[in-house]
Amino acid sequence: MYRIIRTTDGESIGMTEAPNFIKQSKNGSYILCPEPEASGIAYEGAVYHLMGKPELGEAETIMLKETDAGTEITNATATGGIMFVTLAESGQIDDTTAGEHAELFTPWAYPVSYKQDQLRQYGGKLYRCIQDHTSQADWTPDTAVSLWKEAANPAEEWPAWSQPLGAHDAYSKGDKVSHNDQHWTSNVDANVWEPGVYGWTEAEE
Repeated sequence: MYRIIRTTDGESIGMTEAPNFIKQSKNGSYILCPEPEASGIAYEGAVYHLMGKPELGEAETIMLKETDAGTEITNATATGGIMFVTLAESGQIDDTTAGEHAELFTPWAYPVSYKQDQLRQYGGKLYRCIQDHTSQADWTPDTAVSLWKEAANPAEEWPAWSQPLGAHDAYSKGDKVSHNDQHWTSNVDANVWEPGVYGWTEAEE
């Protein structure tokens, strides 16, 4: 795991298990690339310049500090898990990791005023609120798809593949998915390709 640190004040922007390394192409757009070729990273939809690399326009300069994931999670789950929940709801801890500690999240209830990005347990799964609302008895997270989306199901080893929209939600090396009735494992980081086309190995049953 890497901590993303702003060089101007030393503040942490967030954490990531697999940085999405990028460079600027000839036409000015940003493209994914291997770490040695990178001038920056993409994180949560924003572009950041890596310290010591060629500049990326006016992108803010950051540095990556490798850190132990277990230590970070242990620290974050201190004080009743408040910090862990805060980091997960802000996107600084990925949903898969959050799902592994689902017991730290408050169960869904009604009537409660929920805000976008809040995480709640329901039916053994973890759900993320996608629209501000006040819950009702029949608006459970598993049925109210306009209000909630499944963030993590700890019991699901091969979740369905979903086309990444960009670097921020690309698959990491080793990620497992199901697609076209087959199981696949990602061979590379920053994987935005469809299983069976490039970047994936079909798992042996």
